Amino acid sequence: MHHSRSEGKTATRPGGREPKTLASRFRPPRMLFTAIDRPFPLSKIRDGLARQIVVVHAPSGFGKTALLKAGYEAVTSGSDYFQSLFDGGVGHCGWITLDPSHCRPAELLADLFLALGIHTPRPPASLGELFDIVADRESGAILFIDELDIASSPDVQAFLDGFFLGAPDNLRIVCASQQKLQLPLARLRVRGLVTEINAVDLAFSRNEIRSLFPRNINTGDVANFVRATRGWPALTQIALGVMECGGIDQRNRLLAGEHPDLFRHIDEAILRPLSPALRRTLRVTSILEEFPLELASHLSGTDLQADDLRLLEDMSPLIEKSQTGAAWYRLNPIVRKCLTTELAGDPQTDEATLHSIAAIWFAERGFLERAVSHAARAGNFSLAAQTIRQAGGVNLFIRAGHTVLEHLIDDLPAGVIHESPSLSLCYVLVLAKKGHIKAARERMEAIKQGRALHGDEFLTIEASTLDHIDGLVDIYEDLHLDDAQILHLERMASGFSPQSTWELGWIYNHLCIAYTRRGNLDLARLSALKALAYYREEKTAYAQIFMLIHLGLVNTLAGNFSAALTFCREAQDLIQSAQWTDVNLEAICRVATADVLYLQGEIALVEKSLGEVVNAVAQGEGWVDIYSRMFSLLARSRLRLSGLDTAVAAIDKAEEVAVERALPRLKIAADIMRVDIFSKTGLIESAVLLAERLASSLRDPELGHFWTWREESDFLVAQARLLKAQGRPGEGLANLEIVMARSRANGSGYHLLAAEILATVAAWNDGRHAQALEYFQFAIARARSHEVTQIFEDEGLEFSTVVRAIVRRFGLKVFSADAVDFIGRIIGQGERSVFGKPADNGRRIKGPLAGGKSLLSQREQQVLLCLHEGKSNKEIARALGLSEPTVKFHLKNVFSKLGVSRRAMALAVSAKLNLR
Repeated sequence: MHHSRSEGKTATRPGGREPKTLASRFRPPRMLFTAIDRPFPLSKIRDGLARQIVVVHAPSGFGKTALLKAGYEAVTSGSDYFQSLFDGGVGHCGWITLDPSHCRPAELLADLFLALGIHTPRPPASLGELFDIVADRESGAILFIDELDIASSPDVQAFLDGFFLGAPDNLRIVCASQQKLQLPLARLRVRGLVTEINAVDLAFSRNEIRSLFPRNINTGDVANFVRATRGWPALTQIALGVMECGGIDQRNRLLAGEHPDLFRHIDEAILRPLSPALRRTLRVTSILEEFPLELASHLSGTDLQADDLRLLEDMSPLIEKSQTGAAWYRLNPIVRKCLTTELAGDPQTDEATLHSIAAIWFAERGFLERAVSHAARAGNFSLAAQTIRQAGGVNLFIRAGHTVLEHLIDDLPAGVIHESPSLSLCYVLVLAKKGHIKAARERMEAIKQGRALHGDEFLTIEASTLDHIDGLVDIYEDLHLDDAQILHLERMASGFSPQSTWELGWIYNHLCIAYTRRGNLDLARLSALKALAYYREEKTAYAQIFMLIHLGLVNTLAGNFSAALTFCREAQDLIQSAQWTDVNLEAICRVATADVLYLQGEIALVEKSLGEVVNAVAQGEGWVDIYSRMFSLLARSRLRLSGLDTAVAAIDKAEEVAVERALPRLKIAADIMRVDIFSKTGLIESAVLLAERLASSLRDPELGHFWTWREESDFLVAQARLLKAQGRPGEGLANLEIVMARSRANGSGYHLLAAEILATVAAWNDGRHAQALEYFQFAIARARSHEVTQIFEDEGLEFSTVVRAIVRRFGLKVFSADAVDFIGRIIGQGERSVFGKPADNGRRIKGPLAGGKSLLSQREQQVLLCLHEGKSNKEIARALGLSEPTVKFHLKNVFSKLGVSRRAMALAVSAKLNLR
């Protein structure tokens, strides 16, 4: 293979023109920087050459030339892959870097001849001649063209159109440019002949930057650098150079994307070539997170020309399109920092004035969050406050989301907030969402009492808005969610027309919570669905997310676990798309999701997920049901994974939150958790003392009103477990029958399932064997369709022993095949200690744990298999190396577990139950 790598030689252009040094133009430039293997972009070059044309397009500093050089060297190394692209192999690989002299087609054509290794005594006549010569070759040619956009003139553009469209099949082209080429490649794209590589493909990944940086740079600093630079290769190389000789301060500024050397490169390579109008426009828009062209022109006082507008499109990812709307853009973070620094040093531009202009522009067009933010940054707090009031005050931000409101309120001085009832109401909501419930209540009462002081403005606040915020604080305080409040909300709902979707949405939201607290789960679910429908009409993602979470919580209580998980997943998706900055909202959603995931056996995932958000929920927004679920799940999962101490620590945290927020019901729930866990772990004396105290609290007129049906049901189940541990299963069963009757009445499938599982053991231990079977069958039917296994497995070895006894007494024939498979799974996983370690007492399953086979020992499975093969007792004994009496012993056990008395029945039942 021949290629143009001649160094120090000269060549004469066709026709005897002046010689030109090949080294500068017809070979890749030298590069002295730290290199790493980049298999992904190089693989795109390989793939593109298998087609025909590779177009590399990216701003300066993204490694276009380095990529082309790597591709060139891969071809010239004689790789079999590239040789196989052509029947005759690669006969020539050439390189050409264009410069301004190529603005004349004749010059460009002559150099293309040289780059392709074509030498003629006369000047080339046309592209056709070049194509004919290349096409006549038996081998293929690959041409790398760098800086293709340097040669820009109408004549050259027409020439390049012909070159790319007319290239013969045995000519493959790789070209690179900063600006997107106006080449007519559509037809070639349709035919699959074009591969495009852009700046996103060329940007360094976090792992690549990690491999280049010194080992003493931690992962967090690497992540910060990637966020600031978006993996810009040139800036990474500059950073490496500075790190080698700079101190700690220099390094920190580099990693934050604020080093002068980085800004210098951006200025020289990106900003300096721009027109003065475009540079000024970008400079003034650096005050904005993202900007529309209309506002950019308004701030700069300049209308951009067509060439500048085209350049904006070409500069991705340094200037990216925003999803906010058409003609909206966003600056790359480090480019924005560079321009912000430049703006701060511009004596002719006042940033406060720019913020004021932007605030007014956004306010006039309904971008209220942006308007308030820029007004506050301009110091124009009266404009910010007026904008919030005119936008609808607190209702606007309940729709938009807590993080929006918190951000804007934080921008306003306290004096501005306190002078305005509307802003004070916003502040109440911020306090409540941050978990400062007492302060929120005090501020709310002050607003109500200050009605006379703010007469005119107070009249603009609708009564329903006050009811809404007051009700939210009630929910966080766990107060006034009684029958009287339910009646009040129902009357309010009946007073609004169907068109009042926002008001009806929050009313049914509050009704859902009140009904759940009172134990009317069907009404709670119906209210949540109504609220969700109204919020969807309002197109408010924030409110929709909360209703999806409530639907997850209510359906979990109702035992509709699969539906609950579906609603929680939908809420998670909506958070990711619309409220990804709201950490507290995402944390609450995790709690609701974890409830179902725990029941399905994802213990480690639940512990990890809740461990990451427990502090966010404990210190932020939440209500009793969320707290009790979160800490209960944490305690139960930690008990299984790491033992009693960590489980008790989770309950201690629940009590801490209960005291800090004055939530007596949460304190009751925490004590119930202790009784349950102490009973499971054998701390009977401690459990008895706590249970007696709880029973006294339930009977106390002053404390009993804090209890709801949930705490009563949870306590009865925990007390039943304690009574069973004390050897009083009959008394425990009486408790559980109360729970089951109440759960059937209010639709709580979760508590019904928990009670039935524990009642299975209690009834068996009390000698009520048929009743134990009935409870067990009900529990399996309730859990099997939702793949809920963990609630069975939590009962540990005793439950497994009882289930085996039930099977021995009644046989597997009383269960369906699916039920047998389910039983096998819960028995297989349930034979563990409460700490998740295998119980080592001789009763562990020794054989396979798959499906119903875990109900039979390994030897019994082997005997049953021989039965299905038609073997006699003597043949089975010979096959398994056993004596005949031993075979008869195992057959007796198999018959007992299957509930049959003859071989034929054993074969039929085991086949039906898939036990072969």
